[in-house]
Amino acid sequence: MNIDKNQTLSTLHKIVAFVLIFDLINMLYYMFTNQVRYFVGAILGKLLLIIIHFLCAKGVKSGSLSNRLGLVFFTLFMLNAFPVGTFLGVFMLFYSVFKWENTDQIKQPNIN
Repeated sequence: MNIDKNQTLSTLHKIVAFVLIFDLINMLYYMFTNQVRYFVGAILGKLLLIIIHFLCAKGVKSGSLSNRLGLVFFTLFMLNAFPVGTFLGVFMLFYSVFKWENTDQIKQPNIN
């Protein structure tokens, strides 16, 4: 039975990615209704954040140290996105610091 580790953190990253997708849709609507220039950088940055959060959602399931450090790095930036980002960021930091599920360092041989 293969149970993924850090399932809560993975779900939280997916929630953040979907919130960013809805924000991107809102930005595109605003861009087309008001004919704003110089909006391409904001859209590309938002797309990059969406991709990063989906990659983090996939990566934290492995439970490795490098994925944990990446998670903490991106979660610290989320704390500035008040109020929803701060709320989700605090939960993500709590789970990444106190409830992190490591991978097994020593693999037991499979005896059949």
